[in-house]
Amino acid sequence: MKPRSGLDPEAMLAFAALARAGGIRGAARELGAPRSTLSRKLAELEAQVGAPLVVRTARRFALTEIGVTFAHQCEALEKLVRESRDLVGRASSEPAGPLRVAVAPVLGEEILAPILAELVLRYPRLSVEGHLAVGYVDLRRGSIDVALRASKLEDASDLFARRLGTSTSGCYVSPAYAKSRGVPRSIVDLAKHDCILVGSSPDTWTFRAGGRDLRVGVSGRLRIDNFRVARDAAAKGAGVVRVATVFADPLVRAGALVPVLEKFWVPVPIFAVHAGPNPPLPRVRAFIEAAKKAVAKALPTRGATPWKSA
Repeated sequence: MKPRSGLDPEAMLAFAALARAGGIRGAARELGAPRSTLSRKLAELEAQVGAPLVVRTARRFALTEIGVTFAHQCEALEKLVRESRDLVGRASSEPAGPLRVAVAPVLGEEILAPILAELVLRYPRLSVEGHLAVGYVDLRRGSIDVALRASKLEDASDLFARRLGTSTSGCYVSPAYAKSRGVPRSIVDLAKHDCILVGSSPDTWTFRAGGRDLRVGVSGRLRIDNFRVARDAAAKGAGVVRVATVFADPLVRAGALVPVLEKFWVPVPIFAVHAGPNPPLPRVRAFIEAAKKAVAKALPTRGATPWKSA
């Protein structure tokens, strides 16, 4: 029998199963293929090799001497294919490549560092670029892969969101301020207090009571575009500050801030948002999972501060 040039890899894989199963019937069961197909592949392979690979009779199926040697080569190919598939599977599921994230400063200044640290330490093929975005980030423009938002979401069919938890937006003063100026007992009392304003938002704070939103005009002599500075200024006695509880709670635990008007606080859902695809890419999914853990860890545990995890 004269060998033909080239060997069919699929036929070699079939022969590995045939040798392992001890016959065409067993190989057909293992591969889920018709026996006629395997018989044809065996014949083609023998023609390609140029020598019989098996001895077949009505009662006996055995590999020839060259068939034994060739079966070892086919099993090596089978192993290589299996390992290659595993490698491709890991590569397609392992977070890799550039990841660009945007986080509102009120969240990012408190929880972004542990998220980024976990990602770069855990995934060596991943590079992360983080932005503390004061303004709204349009994910549709493609410059950002995923964003953390502490607000209600717009109704958009081309954006996908994962809820990570629910915080509240609360008011705080320092013990020194409370001692010298007293604390507001009702939201209308805020008109008598120095309020610390953040960013360029209107001088109106929204509260919640009786199932509806209540908006109250506020004023103050201090305005800053950074929540950390506003929070720390309140801790020094500069006035009443309104920030998310995830941001204020470390200072509350330290005794530097006192919560006020708690029954009027507004729930603030925290979302990870991306523009697609859905399910998200592995690197986006890894960020979302790390963010969920970081948010859960940052949740206040005091009974007076309402929090709930997603």
